[in-house]
Amino acid sequence: MASVIQKTNIQGDIWPGLPKRFQTFLFFRIRKPDQFKARLKAFVPEITSAETALGWREAKKRERLLHPKDLMPGNVVPSTGVNMSFSASGLSALGKFTFEEAAVKKDKKMSAVFRKQQLRGGLYSIGMFTDLVYEGWDDPNDLREAYKPFGEKKERLIDGVVLVTSNVERDMVEKVNRVKEHFLKESDIDPDTYVISNDPEPPVLMGKNSEHSLLHQDAVRYGLTFLFSFGFKDGISQPKIEGLDDPPKDKEPKAVKPGMIFSGYEGDEMGQPDWAKDGSFMVIRDLQQLVPEFDKFMEDNADKAPFAADCSNPKEKLAACLMGRWKNGTPLDLSPYDDKAGETEYHASNDFDFQPIDKHEKCPFGAHIRKMRPRGDLNDDHVVIIRRGISYGGDVTPEEQAARKSDDRFERGLMFVCYQSDIRMGFNFLTTRWASNNHFPDKKTRYVGEHGPGLDAIVGQRLAHHPPRSLGLPDGNEPSETRIELDNWVIHRGGEYFFSPSIEALRDYLTGPHDYPELQGGS
Repeated sequence: MASVIQKTNIQGDIWPGLPKRFQTFLFFRIRKPDQFKARLKAFVPEITSAETALGWREAKKRERLLHPKDLMPGNVVPSTGVNMSFSASGLSALGKFTFEEAAVKKDKKMSAVFRKQQLRGGLYSIGMFTDLVYEGWDDPNDLREAYKPFGEKKERLIDGVVLVTSNVERDMVEKVNRVKEHFLKESDIDPDTYVISNDPEPPVLMGKNSEHSLLHQDAVRYGLTFLFSFGFKDGISQPKIEGLDDPPKDKEPKAVKPGMIFSGYEGDEMGQPDWAKDGSFMVIRDLQQLVPEFDKFMEDNADKAPFAADCSNPKEKLAACLMGRWKNGTPLDLSPYDDKAGETEYHASNDFDFQPIDKHEKCPFGAHIRKMRPRGDLNDDHVVIIRRGISYGGDVTPEEQAARKSDDRFERGLMFVCYQSDIRMGFNFLTTRWASNNHFPDKKTRYVGEHGPGLDAIVGQRLAHHPPRSLGLPDGNEPSETRIELDNWVIHRGGEYFFSPSIEALRDYLTGPHDYPELQGGS
C-alpha cells in the first residue's frame, strides 16, 4: 500500500490547501447524468491539483520575504482554486454508487461490480442528517432546509459541491460565473431558468428544464486576519503527513500516515476500490456562531477564570481556557498567564504536549484543542483530520454589541470543512466520542473530579433534555473543584458528507458508463 503520493492527482484543498481569503460553495443536484458527465469531463482541467496549490504556497512564501509587512491585499500572488466533491446521492446519480445493496448482492454480475467498485463507508452512505440527527445530537429544528431530506422519499438535496476559492474577491466571482456557465448554460434555454437561491426550493420547483441545478450558493470570506468568528486565530496546528510535510520538531505531534487522510495509502484501513486512491472524504459542517453572547459570557464570568488575580485580562484568560489558545494563537500550555503579544514565534506554535498529563493548571483537560488533539494525553495519534474551513458573515454591529445579543439578520460563523480517509474514525469520532464526552480525555477524574473534564465548550453538543454543559477548570486543588456551566454559542445548522475523488477519477471513472445498468432509473 505504501507508495509515492501523486501531487498531480490529488485535489489541492485536501493538501496543501487552497488560497481562501474568499470562498464560494456551489451545492448542486445532478438532473441529467449523461449531460453532466460530458460537462464534467471537459471541466476536469479546471480542477486545482495539490501540485498547483503547492506552487502557489511557495510563491506566497517568496512574496512574504519580499514584502514582509505588506503581503495582503496589495501584494498577494493571484491564485484561484476549484475543487469538486460528491455526496453518496451524487455518485448514485452518476451510476457509481448504489443504495440497493440487497438487490445487487443477489445478482452474481452486479455483486462482483459492487465488491470491486462500491465506495466503502456507512456514514458516507447514510449522510450527515441520518448520522447526527438519529445517532448523534443534532436538533432537526436547527438545521437549514438545504441539509434536510425532502419529500415522502426523503431525498437528499445535495449531490455535490464545487469549491471556488481565491485570495482576490474579483477573481473568485469571475471563476464562480465561469463554473456556473459551464455546467448550466444551454443555447436554447433562458439562463434565468437556473435558480440560485440562499434558501433552496424543493427540486420540483427549481425549474422544469433545470439540468443540474445549483441549489445553494454560500459565499464566505476571511478578513485581512485569518480569524475564527469568536476572534481566535484559525488554521494552525494541522497534522503533518508523512511524505508531504516537513518532519515535526521537538514536542510537535508525530507525522501521520498518509492513509489517515488519503484513500489507498499506508494507514487507510477501509479497503477502498482502486479508483478511490488519492481521494479523501470531505465533511462540510455549517456552524453559526453567537459572537455577542460569547463575549457577554466571558465578561460576566471573568472572575471564574483560573487564577484570575494573576492575570491582567481575566475575560481573555477565560476564553483562552475554553479554546486552549489565546486569541492570537499562543498555546496556554506554553504561556498560561499572558498571550505573548509581542513574541510572534508563539502565535502559531505547535511545540507542546500537555505534559505533565496529570495536571491541568496550564491548559484545562477539556479545552477545545486538547479535546480535538490530545497529544501527550494519548499514546498514539489514531484520530486526525485536516481542517479547511472558512469564516462567514460580517463583524458584530454596534447595535449587537450594545444589546450583547446576535441579530438574526446578520449571521456569522464557520463553514467547517475537513478531510479524512474514514468519516467514522475522523470527524464523527472527534465530535461524538471526544468533544461531547464529559470524561475525555480519559482517566482524569482523580485530578478534575467525578464529573470529568467536561464538554468541549466550542463544539460539544447536548440536547435540551440533557444535563447542562459544563467544564472543569484548574484552581490549585487536587482534584480541582471549580466547574463552570456553559452556554451554547454554536448552532449546528447541518451539512453533508462528500468524497473528493482524485483528478484521474473525475476525468475517467466518474464520467464512464453506469456500473449497474440493470438498475438504471432505480439506483
